[in-house]
Amino acid sequence: MAGKRQHFIPRFLQEGFASHTTEAAAFTWVYRKGSRPFNANIINVGVEGRFYTEEGDTQVDDLITDAEELFSALVHTLRTSTAAPTSDPDIPRLIAHLEVRTRHLRESFLRTGDSLVSKLLDFIADEQAFIAYLERQFRKDPSILRDSMAKELARQGLPQVLLQRFEQLADPILPALMAQVKAMLPKFAEALRVTLPKTLKNAAKSGHIRALKKTIAPELKVERYENLAYSVVEAADGSLLLGDSAILFRVRGSRSYKSFLSMDDVVCCVILPLSSRRALVGARERVDVLPPDLPRAIARCSLEYFIAAERSEVKSVLRDEIGEDAGLLTRGEIEEIVGQLMKE
Repeated sequence: MAGKRQHFIPRFLQEGFASHTTEAAAFTWVYRKGSRPFNANIINVGVEGRFYTEEGDTQVDDLITDAEELFSALVHTLRTSTAAPTSDPDIPRLIAHLEVRTRHLRESFLRTGDSLVSKLLDFIADEQAFIAYLERQFRKDPSILRDSMAKELARQGLPQVLLQRFEQLADPILPALMAQVKAMLPKFAEALRVTLPKTLKNAAKSGHIRALKKTIAPELKVERYENLAYSVVEAADGSLLLGDSAILFRVRGSRSYKSFLSMDDVVCCVILPLSSRRALVGARERVDVLPPDLPRAIARCSLEYFIAAERSEVKSVLRDEIGEDAGLLTRGEIEEIVGQLMKE
């Protein structure tokens, strides 16, 4: 067991971005959006109390701790050996593991859920629009109301034969029913705004831990990354950053870079920064040069922060772009989902 303070970005990876080291510690520069860069001991970076522990269950933390011995040795080899193509069989598993272990992933799901719920609650609070939506749904699918009536009859101990009579009355009484619902909507929406954030946060943590209990490196992802050719590539200017997603994917489509893949994404390459001067790149064909926009892409796909081996004005500028491409869904995609719901 690693203890109460659990790193969601492994220390062995952060060490490649050290600004300086002492006999007992390594330090790095931390860039957070809206804050001044600060130099910190990596023992205090990418860490959260009981991040992988729930109700005293340390299984996930123990699994990760055991796996890190192998992954740490692999990263050390990649970081210190000659920059060249590599075919180490453990690389796909390392990539799959880093993709699913981070706070970035958990928080991205949570923030996307928060945004969707917030938009939906705004919709519910719009009494006229929501009532019109409910009426459309009831008329389109009368079984919604029928099922509720059947359950209520059973609860009251009344014969189900009454259901047909109630169905005949449903259409005439629908306006009165909607008027009652309308009166309850403001309080209902407000109550949900208060209780849902904590519920969503707990659900995101529980779901993440359950998934990691099954596997800390999903086989479907491992198999996907086994089809790539890997190379260790040098960054001549030493400008690389490590984002809070650890890895980055370059994909086809309107969003060139993503921190987490969906099943239908077409992968151009996967990039794991190893240090400020080199990265591991997996692609269909061998890659010898890193994309020139990589530091900016890492910053934009970071959700909360990135780290670097030095403090510089260039990185301070990139700090202001943190989070711009980090979400699982864009703002436009979220609005489109809710907008489509309102039209149904």
